[in-house]
Amino acid sequence: MLLVIGGTGFLGSKVLPVMLERGYEIKLLTRGSGDWRESNLGQYRKQGIKVTVGAFEDDEVLMRAMVDVDAIINLSGSFRITRQKRDSTFSYVNFELVEKLLALAVEFGVQRYVQVSCLGARDESPSEYLRTKYEGDKLVQNSSLYWTIFRPSYLFGERFPLIDTIKPLVTFKPFLPVVGSGLNKVEPVHVVEVANAIVDSIYMKESVGKIIDIVGPHSFTLSELLQEVRDALELSDRVMTIPSQLSGKVFDMVAKGLPKNTIDLELAQILIADSAGSGALAKSLFGAPKVPLSDCLPAIAEGLKAKQK
Repeated sequence: MLLVIGGTGFLGSKVLPVMLERGYEIKLLTRGSGDWRESNLGQYRKQGIKVTVGAFEDDEVLMRAMVDVDAIINLSGSFRITRQKRDSTFSYVNFELVEKLLALAVEFGVQRYVQVSCLGARDESPSEYLRTKYEGDKLVQNSSLYWTIFRPSYLFGERFPLIDTIKPLVTFKPFLPVVGSGLNKVEPVHVVEVANAIVDSIYMKESVGKIIDIVGPHSFTLSELLQEVRDALELSDRVMTIPSQLSGKVFDMVAKGLPKNTIDLELAQILIADSAGSGALAKSLFGAPKVPLSDCLPAIAEGLKAKQK
C-alpha cells in the first residue's frame, strides 16, 4: 500500500488520480480541506482510498498511517503556511515531519520514500521556507531508505498557485510591482507532468538515490513571467521594482505602498530566488516537458478575473 502525505493540495489532487488509474492501493493522510464545501475526501473514499484526517503534529496519527505501508510519497509543504496562519511552521512541515516520517519508515519496515521539495532550496537561503526544505532534503539523502527527491519549479495548470498568492501584485492596475531586480530565473512546469513523473518514479529503480530537478519547456525571468500574466489580463506593462534586501520596519514601510496584505519579507525572499534547473535527469527518465505556460494562461487569467468580481 502507498501512503500519500498531504494529497489534497494542487499537486496531490493530480497525483492521486494517476495512482488510482494504475490500480495502486492508496492510503491518504491529510489535514483535510480548509473548506468542507470544496473537500473531495468523500469522493476519494468512494474510489477505495483509505483516508485518515489528522494533524501532522500528532505522533499517534502518523504511526496509525504507517500500518501496512510499502512506500511513502510525501507531498506536504506550502510556501503559504504562515500566511494562512496554519498550525504548522515551515520548520515542522519541511524538517521535523520529514525526520519523523523517516524514523517511522525504518520502524515499520518501509523501504521506499519519495519526497517533493522545490527548486531554490539551499542551506544559505534567507527564506525560511527554502532553507528548511533544503534541511529536510538532507535528512532524506542521509537516510537508509530507497529515496527519490523531486525539486520542481513553480507548478501551473488550470490555476497557478504562485500567482494566486501574489494576485494583488499581479493585478495591481497602475503598474506591476516586482520584488528585487526581477531577473531571477523561473521555469514553471505543468502540474500533471510532475504528477506523472512522481507516480512513474515509485517503482523505477533508476530514480532511486536521485535528486530530480523538474522544469517546464520555457525559461522566464520573474519579471517576464509576471508580465505574461498581466498581458493575458490586458493590464499595464509599467513596472516598479521593490528592493528585496530591505528588512524589518523599512520593508514594512515600502510594503504599505502596495495593496493591503500583499507581501511580507518571507514571501519576498522566496520570490527573488531562482526556480530553475537543467532538468536533464527528468528528461532522461520521464521525457521532455511538453506543456508550455501559454497553453494555460487563458484559463489562469479567467480564474484571476473571476476572483476579482
